[in-house]
Amino acid sequence: MDKNPDKWEKFLAPELMPVYPNYGKTMTGGCLGFGRKIMKWPEDLIIGGVQRNQSGSVKSAEAFQSVFLVSGAQDVYQRFKDATTDTKPNFDARRWSAGRASEIIQAWQRNFTIKIYNHRFNHPEKKIRTVHPLASTSIQDMLTEFSQFNYTIIVAGYVIMIIYAAYTQMNWDGYWFAVESTSCLAIVGVILVTFSSIAGLGLSTLLGVHFNAATTQIVPFLTLGLGIDDMFLILHNYNLVIQYVKRKEMAVLLKETGMSITITSVNIILAFITGTILPIPALRSFCAQTAILLFFNMICTMVLFPGFIAKDLERRKAGIRDMTLSCFGCLSPAESKLRELEEESSQANLVKKELQVSGPTEVQDFALSTLPSKQIDEEEVAWYTLTGILHRWYIPTLQKPWAKTLTLVISASMFIFGGLGLYNSKLGLELSDVLPQGTAPSAFLKAREKYFSFYPMYAVLKGPNLDYPNQQELIENLRKDIAKSSYVVKIDNGKPSEEYWMSLMRTWLISLQHELDHALENKYISRENGSILVPLNTPTPLLNDDALLARRLACSVGHKYNCVNRIGHIKLVDESNIINPEGFYNYLTAWFYVDNMMYYVSQAAFFPTPPAWGFNSKEDALVPPAPPLAYSQIPFYLTGLVDTPIIVDMIKEIRSICEQYTDFGLPTFPLGIAFTFWEQYLELTHHLLAAIIIIAGSVLLVIAIIIVNPWAAAMVAIVVVSMTVELGGFMGLFGVKLNPISAVTLITAVGIGVEFTAHVVLAFLTAMGTRNERMASCLDHMFIPVIHGGLSTLLGLVMLAFTPFDFILKYFFCVMTVLVLIGLFNGIVMLPVMLSLFGPPCEVVPTDGSNHLPCPPPLNRRTGKHLPVTVAPVDMRPVCAEHSLNQKAPPPVFKDSSSDEELSTIPEATEKSEGDASSKKRSVKNSSTKISMGSDKNSSVQEQRETRAAERTSQGELHQHMGYHPKAIKKAWDEMPDEMVARVVDSWPGRLQACIDAEGGYIE
Repeated sequence: MDKNPDKWEKFLAPELMPVYPNYGKTMTGGCLGFGRKIMKWPEDLIIGGVQRNQSGSVKSAEAFQSVFLVSGAQDVYQRFKDATTDTKPNFDARRWSAGRASEIIQAWQRNFTIKIYNHRFNHPEKKIRTVHPLASTSIQDMLTEFSQFNYTIIVAGYVIMIIYAAYTQMNWDGYWFAVESTSCLAIVGVILVTFSSIAGLGLSTLLGVHFNAATTQIVPFLTLGLGIDDMFLILHNYNLVIQYVKRKEMAVLLKETGMSITITSVNIILAFITGTILPIPALRSFCAQTAILLFFNMICTMVLFPGFIAKDLERRKAGIRDMTLSCFGCLSPAESKLRELEEESSQANLVKKELQVSGPTEVQDFALSTLPSKQIDEEEVAWYTLTGILHRWYIPTLQKPWAKTLTLVISASMFIFGGLGLYNSKLGLELSDVLPQGTAPSAFLKAREKYFSFYPMYAVLKGPNLDYPNQQELIENLRKDIAKSSYVVKIDNGKPSEEYWMSLMRTWLISLQHELDHALENKYISRENGSILVPLNTPTPLLNDDALLARRLACSVGHKYNCVNRIGHIKLVDESNIINPEGFYNYLTAWFYVDNMMYYVSQAAFFPTPPAWGFNSKEDALVPPAPPLAYSQIPFYLTGLVDTPIIVDMIKEIRSICEQYTDFGLPTFPLGIAFTFWEQYLELTHHLLAAIIIIAGSVLLVIAIIIVNPWAAAMVAIVVVSMTVELGGFMGLFGVKLNPISAVTLITAVGIGVEFTAHVVLAFLTAMGTRNERMASCLDHMFIPVIHGGLSTLLGLVMLAFTPFDFILKYFFCVMTVLVLIGLFNGIVMLPVMLSLFGPPCEVVPTDGSNHLPCPPPLNRRTGKHLPVTVAPVDMRPVCAEHSLNQKAPPPVFKDSSSDEELSTIPEATEKSEGDASSKKRSVKNSSTKISMGSDKNSSVQEQRETRAAERTSQGELHQHMGYHPKAIKKAWDEMPDEMVARVVDSWPGRLQACIDAEGGYIE
């Protein structure tokens, strides 16, 4: 019969054939459950994807939903706390508690979802029928599972970052890493950031900051990407410092980079601290953990990393290749002295070979290279490297007026589109996005969002000061006013679809009153004293349990039991449907225990629950009153909640009603999934605006205080705020909705934007010349570190693409990636153009109007005093590189001497006319500073030479050992102009003694 339904008619008469109901007609408007008076299921609750015929009846539906109400832990505990081994053989009353009841409920829910998911009717692969189970434990268990650290992804991300850092700092020479390579330092820097992050996570745990999916999936990679940005800046400046500075290199390095690192790190930390303004616990934990980790990163970068750089400096001075076993090994004192002497000798020979001056009054610096900067770029730097691109095309192009105009037009367009995008941005975050893809809870929520716009809610009555007995009418009016909302599911008469506990208790009391009235009419009970007039121990008693219970309730008033003049005179419920206030709490106890099923149907969730009590028909005693309720619920069903703006409107409407009744003396508030998840959007815009204002003001204040330059601080603040607007516009234009997660990104964008701007502004302040020249100088100094910082941040974010969470992929990976790209454009394109047009003035301005500072006077290393010389304002690099590393002036051209006996280039330089020379000398003296710190301030340079020449007379052998011919040096020295004396003495490195005459006299 099963396999041949078409042949049934051969065996069955037409009236015996199966009759199927008209499901569409039955389901239209909802249906009734097996308890028809109570279980009335609205249509929106049970079917979705509905198609209707012309008459409005349901024609078809794509989804069906069943909702099961599960008792709470306290209810289950109360139900079984008095159980015995007779009814529950394995029950142990000593171990029974509300906690054990909660564990049992959770275990039941987990088993329920597993059995439904594995049910034989579930055929997702055949696309016939798919069953999606969900319990309150499902999301909790899944989030707990995915909130654990994925160590495979974390290790892979850190290994990739190590490879990138080492590659960017690599300098290959022949068969192995060159001496100048800093790959080992880069690896150490990444490892330091890793360990500092671990330390930060430990402190977060100690401080009680909770871990969640956002912290475990995002924080390690985000802090890694942001943490090593400062490492790249230090390494870039480290290579410059050791190129031009020959003593106190670490001091100069920290002086050059310390302020930039402090400004950027402090502002990023403040940005994440500001993110805790949002009232979302999970996001507060995320922001707090990130701020703590970034603080530890800053400490390691500023304190520990320079120690490794100092050891690497010893390696480079010792001539040891990078990435060797002795990379950070210490040299013995003898080896250190030998390397120092070799270095000084080789550099002194460089001076001997390449010394040349262009005139009596024009002094060129001694450089470590013999080629001008343009020749260096063209001959030594490949065009495809960042340095080659920067010098060949980028800086020259950006200095052109048309490029500046185009940049400003693009920036203005981005800002305008950003404003439009923010204006058109929508609020929202789908619940399914918060859960990992491929999980049962995610599939359930996606199906639910597609077919059902239904959510339960409760109006919570807050006690214990609420006067339930005398505010029954006010409570009923509250329920009616909430039911007037278009979002509340109602039945035909306009009442809410769900009954609540007071109406159910009232219905029950009315039924008891009916039985009591029947007994009074038949004179089974006395009206005077309430005594029972008929026997109760007969096989068929005339009084049923309902009449006896009604009699006891009528006699129970608070803690008194008195039946005189009450039976027949006092109604349990009066004509106005008001429950008798005197015995309200006594009736509540009886209803809670006698009509217990209706209590659970009402979803009242009383707290505290009424005292333990049980009805006994043979007992004639007080029904104890329940304590005043501190908490109770009125259930409602909401529908039509299809997107966030509609849900927000619903929340505003319902909450305004609750606040109105709270003012009337009925404390109440709404509760439910819709309120828990979406109520944050009510104040999201205000919180976001306040947070952005706070962090932008903090950026302005912090930078202005540290660099004491409000102009520069204002430019940084303007750029980072414009970056935030542009990022918000991107989100609005590309469908990334505004929610607390994206709000955190917008808030932190202000701090992260400082990473791309502060370095450039600081370099611009310390450069000299015209604004155009200073723009080129700051780009020359900071372009590569900013690029590497941005790329390393992107590399850290790439690991977020492997997350199973859609919201991390969409709201962190995509948005943060766009933030880095916007930051790079604003930091190395728009900001330099702005600085070249209306940037702050230089903090140091030479008195002669040149674009370089004069070099400090030379120091007599024997006496410790400055030589009395007149110093002309000349190009300060590389001798004075400690003053401004970012000012890259073209090095001078040096010519090799044709003779080992004498430096013939100097006489050639002095063969110019005496008139020109004298005029130049006068010009120099007028624009220079007279510095004399010797014992005789009026003594001449020649007198100082003669005095020092007479002090020592036996150094000829030393000079010959060092590879110099004394006569050649004396001739060059005597014919050298005064301004050059200071430059030569100070330019000779270390403690090298420079010969000045044949007798061996020398100057230290």
